[in-house]
Amino acid sequence: MLRRWPAILTILLIALIATTIPVRADSLEAEVIALVNAERVQRGLPPLIVSPELTAAARAYAHRMAAEGFVSHTAPDGSTFITRDEAAGYRDWDYLAENLAAGQLTPEEVVAAWMASPAHRANILSPHVHEIGVGHAYQPGSYYGHYWVEEFGDRPGTRTVSLRMAANEAAVPSAGTSAAPTILTANGTSDGWQAATGHRVVGPWLSFFQRHGGLDSLGLPLSDVMSDPLDGGIQVQYFQRAVLEYHPENPPDTRIVRRLLGDLLFPGADPPVSPADAPPGPAEYFPLSPDRPTGLGHFVADYTRSGQPIYFKQFFDTHGGIEVFGYPKEEPKLRNGLWTQRFQAAVFEYHPEYDRDGTVPGTTIPLRTYRVQLALLGEQYLRTQGLPQPPP
Repeated sequence: MLRRWPAILTILLIALIATTIPVRADSLEAEVIALVNAERVQRGLPPLIVSPELTAAARAYAHRMAAEGFVSHTAPDGSTFITRDEAAGYRDWDYLAENLAAGQLTPEEVVAAWMASPAHRANILSPHVHEIGVGHAYQPGSYYGHYWVEEFGDRPGTRTVSLRMAANEAAVPSAGTSAAPTILTANGTSDGWQAATGHRVVGPWLSFFQRHGGLDSLGLPLSDVMSDPLDGGIQVQYFQRAVLEYHPENPPDTRIVRRLLGDLLFPGADPPVSPADAPPGPAEYFPLSPDRPTGLGHFVADYTRSGQPIYFKQFFDTHGGIEVFGYPKEEPKLRNGLWTQRFQAAVFEYHPEYDRDGTVPGTTIPLRTYRVQLALLGEQYLRTQGLPQPPP
């Protein structure tokens, strides 16, 4: 099942690298801004002002992605575009957004790609944005080579607002081939996110949603925030892939936690395997340690022991790891014709029908973006508990 959302606001980042003549990164960044402003002025919108703070945040993150070889709104240390922009000094904002791109060779190429996408086009032409910062990095020998970041913002006043993330598009590179360009978008406004299911994600719930994988790991909301029908003393919000709980007794950053649906729906774990019995290719072992929680004795890997590619480790690493999914409870298994692996809070599924060249019809999203998907444990949990089911 395909579940990705277009963004309301996009930040452009495009790179040009000549094969024989060095090109200054700041000239490429300036060209991106000029192209963005030309698109806006043609439609009667004001040009964007370059923000030194947003520029600093964008450049730092572009270089970090290039150096560490990842493309994600959430960095390995858990930082988001909000925390990065604020750390760079961009405060008292009432609108923030970020766009990431990788692999494009020229500013014209990336701007044209974004303008061809209805979501990105709408973001580029958003009337809510007045400041921009662009960053570019080139890393020879890296997967994409060129990495681009754009930060959009607005600071008309000092009122406190909440974050809205209306989209998050990410391309998972195919194994053993040249990487196709990837574009990511995210944005923030003050009015929360109204999902297609009719339910809203707001305030700290929306912040958690954005920081912990968004639609990829949580899915669409199936309820508003409410008293849990299974335990009226706790506030919860149900999603297609997860249930979030609010614990006011916890420190502020940990008051919203994910219910371990993998443990609830599939109690227990398989016996641990030996760390010497590693599958081929990239793999990580989480040893069983009864005295402290460091694992359950299983691997997360990109291949099964028979050599079947499943790319679970790649998905695990780029979508939040232990913090989002918990520890693996078993080695990969075939279920209903699909390779799957159960974790404490999720079930990974490998979908070979998406592991091929091409894009999702009507979008620029590579089909391989969806070769690993998460089972809809939130919906399954509703059924097992006899709670009202969402409409189809």
